[in-house]
Amino acid sequence: MMLFTCSRIHAEGGLVDGYVLVDGRRIAAVEAGPVPAELQGVDRVDLPDCDLIPGMIDLHIHGAGGWPVEGADVGLLQGLGRFLAGFGVTGFLPSASARPLEELEEVARQVRAATEAEYDGAAILGLHLEGPFLNPKRPGAMHIHNLRTPSVAEAERLLAAGGGTVRRVSLAPELPGAPELIRYLVAQGVTVAGAHTDATYAETVAGIEAGVSLATHTYNAMRGLHHREPGAVGAYLTDDRVTCEIICDLLHVHPAAVRIALRAAGPDRVALISDAIPAAGLKPGHYLLWGRDLYIDEQGYSKLADGTIAGSTKLMLHGLRNLVEVLGVPWAEAVRMASLIPARAIGLADRKGSLAPGKDADLVAIGPGWQVAWCVVEGRVVRRPGDPPPAYNPEAKAIDE
Repeated sequence: MMLFTCSRIHAEGGLVDGYVLVDGRRIAAVEAGPVPAELQGVDRVDLPDCDLIPGMIDLHIHGAGGWPVEGADVGLLQGLGRFLAGFGVTGFLPSASARPLEELEEVARQVRAATEAEYDGAAILGLHLEGPFLNPKRPGAMHIHNLRTPSVAEAERLLAAGGGTVRRVSLAPELPGAPELIRYLVAQGVTVAGAHTDATYAETVAGIEAGVSLATHTYNAMRGLHHREPGAVGAYLTDDRVTCEIICDLLHVHPAAVRIALRAAGPDRVALISDAIPAAGLKPGHYLLWGRDLYIDEQGYSKLADGTIAGSTKLMLHGLRNLVEVLGVPWAEAVRMASLIPARAIGLADRKGSLAPGKDADLVAIGPGWQVAWCVVEGRVVRRPGDPPPAYNPEAKAIDE
C-alpha cells in the first residue's frame, strides 16, 4: 500500500484536505483529515505544495517528444507512454490519421501488441482511428488521396487487425455509407466521433441519431456556425448526446470560442485533448511529418508550408493550465475536462477519470510552476521527484540539423 497526503486533493466529490490510500492498482480510500493510527506504517508521500488530481486522459494524440504513433512498433509506443507520464497523462488513445488501409492495419496490430506488453508509463486505452473515412473538403493536414468512402467491410478489416483495441473511430457523418458504418461501429462497442466534416446541421443531427457521440477537435475541420445554417458546430454544441473535444492551445481555438463551447455545452460535455503530433515538445525547426514539410515556430506551434495548422505541439498539461490561468475555469471543472469527461466519452468512467475508492489508482501531483512531481499509473509510480526529464526520441531530428 501507499499513502498520499495533500491539502488539495481533487476528489470525485470535491476538494479534500486529507489523504489517498492506494492498494495495488486501485484506490482504497479518499478521506479528509489526518492519517489514522492504523495507517501510520504505510509508505507515505506528503505533497504540501501540490494539487493532487486524477491522471489526465488524452483521447486524441498522434505522438509527442519525437515518439510517433504511425509507423511505431511496441518500443516506440512505450516511449510515448513514458514521455506522456512526465506531463501528467496516465492514459491515452494513440491516434492514427488517414493512411492506406494496409498501413492502418499495421498500426492497429502494433497498438494491440503494445496493450498486451508490460509498460512503465501512461497506459494505452485503445486505438483511435482518425480516418480514413473523412471528407476531402475538410482535410486539415490529411493527405486527400488517403481519404476513403465509408465502408463496413474496410472497418471490419481494421477492427480485426486491432483485435479489440480499436476504441474510437472519427469519420464524416455526411458521406455516403456513413450511417450504416456508424451503426455497425456502435454495435461493436466503438465510440464514433464526427470529424473532418462538411456536414450541414441536419446531416450532423442525422449522424448523432445513428450513434455519433463525440465531436473531434470541435470547431477545427468542420462546418462552422452560421445563423441560418448552424452546421456541425451548432449541432454538436447543442446536443446533450455529444461530448465535444477542445484543443486548448489557444491557437486552434480562440479563447472566446472556448468560452462559447463551455457556455453552450457546459463543462460536463467538453473534453480537453492535445491532438499532439510527434514533433510536440521538439525545438523550433523544419521537420518531415506524414510525408510533408512541417515547421515549428519559436512559440512551439506547428504549421505546413502553406500555413495550415498541422496538429498541436502542446500537451494536456498546457491545455489544463490555459483553462485555469487564461480562461479562469474553476479547477474542479478543468480537472474533470481533462480526466472524467474523456473517460466517460470512451466508456471507462467506471474505473478511470476520478479519485474515488475502487477506481484505478491514476494520480498526478502538480507542483509549483505546473511541474509534474509524481505520476502513478494503475498503482505503479512512474514518475517521482528527482527523476530525469521525460526522454525524447533520440532519432527525432530537424531536417536542417
